[in-house]
Amino acid sequence: MRAEQVPRERKSDDAGAVEVPRAGDRRVASGCLWDACEALLASQADPEALPRSLDSLLAAFECDGVALHAVGPQGRLEPWSARGNWQATVGDLRECIGVPLFRGRERVGALDLRGRRGQRWRPDQHSLVRTASGALGAALGARLELERLRRAPGRDAVTGLADAKAFHQRLLEEFSRSQRGGLPLAVVTIDLDHFAALNARYGRPAGDQVLAECALVLKVALRDGDFLARLSGDEFGVVLPDCDLAPARRLAERLRHAIEEHRFARAGRLSCSAGVASAPRDGLDATELLSASELALGIAKKAGRHRTAASGPSHTH
Repeated sequence: MRAEQVPRERKSDDAGAVEVPRAGDRRVASGCLWDACEALLASQADPEALPRSLDSLLAAFECDGVALHAVGPQGRLEPWSARGNWQATVGDLRECIGVPLFRGRERVGALDLRGRRGQRWRPDQHSLVRTASGALGAALGARLELERLRRAPGRDAVTGLADAKAFHQRLLEEFSRSQRGGLPLAVVTIDLDHFAALNARYGRPAGDQVLAECALVLKVALRDGDFLARLSGDEFGVVLPDCDLAPARRLAERLRHAIEEHRFARAGRLSCSAGVASAPRDGLDATELLSASELALGIAKKAGRHRTAASGPSHTH
């Protein structure tokens, strides 16, 4: 996509709208920003995804150049990708913006923007840059963390997440803490729908890439204190400290929608199912709690998939 082109409408846009927004429209610009975050999560499987997303940002920010940098293994900023015109000639002075990208308090990269000749950055563009710094920082930080941990002990080699053994150990620790303090604790289990068919159609390497992208999507959507792991196959587990059933169910829905709204590099859109359980309501020990969550996941699957179910009398939605 060239910078002067209007980017495609986002999935949240009104499909019946007749008017085509201009490139500077805030709604379209926000859509371009989301495209960039989505591409950052998918770019391991699709090398062209990130350059395309930066082309979208050229339109979103109405500028001549966009460059993304990431913090490398040595702790220094390294160039990742750049699009547009970055060649400078004598006397060609332009306004530029450089903003650091943070994930929490950790600096993970930087975003540089080079304005057009004679351009002055508008307040709405400054606001969009601030939004970009948070969204891109979260996506980039999650990707760098999982890439770094993929070969570490106790981590799943495909996704970089904690493995099943580490998950069970963390669940035991959090259960003991919740019992001592009288605090709630919840578990969410998430399973991709029809993943075996996806593997059969595209092959296991494509299936592994889907799992790696799922890990990134889930990681971005969770709080820092939540513990995410790959349990087995296409199943993920989340330990939610200090979380009761109702908020855990809302979070499970958010995670499910995050996966279903993500466009995977090769497989496209996927659906998933989720099960939720909380202690002490659904289990008096860690094993019972996880079993209750697995039972709820099974209920969601039997009810037609593409939904969340909670253990106990409340059913699915």
